[in-house]
Amino acid sequence: MNLHAVVPDLSPAVSAGSTLPVSPAIAKVVRHLSDSMLVAYFDGLGVQLGTLVSASGGSARARTQKILAEIGHLDDTLLGQVGTDAERFVEMADDLGQEAMQAVVIDRKGFVEQESAIARGIWLHLHEPDSFRRAMEIRHADRYRLGRIWDGFVGPKKMTVSADPEHRREFVERVKTWFRSSHVKVEIYERIRHKDKGGKSRLVQVVVYREGLPDSILEFENGDLARRHLRPVHEFSLTYEADTGIIEVIAQDRASREEMARAFANTLLRQEIVSTRIPLREFDLRPLMTLRAFATDPEDGIKGVEVISLTLKPLLDGAELMTFEADRQTGRSLYERLFEWFQEHNPLTSGFRIQKAVLSVQFHPDEGFGRGKTIPVRLSLPNGCNLKSKTEKERLVCEKYLALWGLVREV
Repeated sequence: MNLHAVVPDLSPAVSAGSTLPVSPAIAKVVRHLSDSMLVAYFDGLGVQLGTLVSASGGSARARTQKILAEIGHLDDTLLGQVGTDAERFVEMADDLGQEAMQAVVIDRKGFVEQESAIARGIWLHLHEPDSFRRAMEIRHADRYRLGRIWDGFVGPKKMTVSADPEHRREFVERVKTWFRSSHVKVEIYERIRHKDKGGKSRLVQVVVYREGLPDSILEFENGDLARRHLRPVHEFSLTYEADTGIIEVIAQDRASREEMARAFANTLLRQEIVSTRIPLREFDLRPLMTLRAFATDPEDGIKGVEVISLTLKPLLDGAELMTFEADRQTGRSLYERLFEWFQEHNPLTSGFRIQKAVLSVQFHPDEGFGRGKTIPVRLSLPNGCNLKSKTEKERLVCEKYLALWGLVREV
């Protein structure tokens, strides 16, 4: 297959100059999309790159290279837009993104018929743009749960979120007053969240778009520099689970998170809440100071757990870090090697603490075939963790086993 201009004079959006670099996200999208889906996407941008025609004997690699070469001729503005879209499509291809899209899609039959996770995202973007935007909001809220921009609050249980227009206006006014914003838009909808230990919970999600303080940027206009003034739009999200009464807020400013939880409860639940934050977990890496066994339940299919890297920091006098990594080819543990190297001066016995650790969690093969998946778990104080995409196996490790192994504490 080849993406080929059907007329010598390309559309205004296509540059006759040299090919611009194409991002890895664009390349990944091209590899995972059919010709018809690519044509549909670019038609949606109003760009006539050409017609995809059959080229017998052409390899998938050659097809991809030809298409990327054509995309690389787009002007830098449009290429930037395509790159931004591609990054979003790739993000939405993970488990969190797929769950979010399934929660909001209207034409479920058309959605599930798509050939790949990336194709499902582009299909939703093309056919249900509002659903795609809402799915991105859901993924954002779930991805940043329990992180540094998250706070949870104890609210009233079994309440119904008011649909009264006057109550919603009250909430909007509270947001405007707190942030000193002239314009605020609020979207409220129901959704499902998959629980970490199985099952589902029904939530109401609130997404707030607010106008920020004035800003200005320099840009080229007819070859000269010009200053453009703008008011950026900021957003935050809030969820309410009626069964538990928990109100969660994802926002940059910590004081705003508490105020918005109160505003939501006062105006849309018609209730007061006390300032009771849900404890945020932090990691405790002290149990990794000595060689230990990692207990697992057979039904979870974990074959073995190993510490493969430790980064140590002095307890006193210094911010320097030392990292030790295991040579897994030898079959010897990192702890054995540290003892051999340092003997009585082993840094794990005195004078240092573990700042970062990497665990390797290996699973048995699914249904007994092939190779089992191995998940690297990177933990850093106070609460850094790489398990963000929330696959089923990552959920299992993150929510069950880190606590079981004594590596989590509440603050």
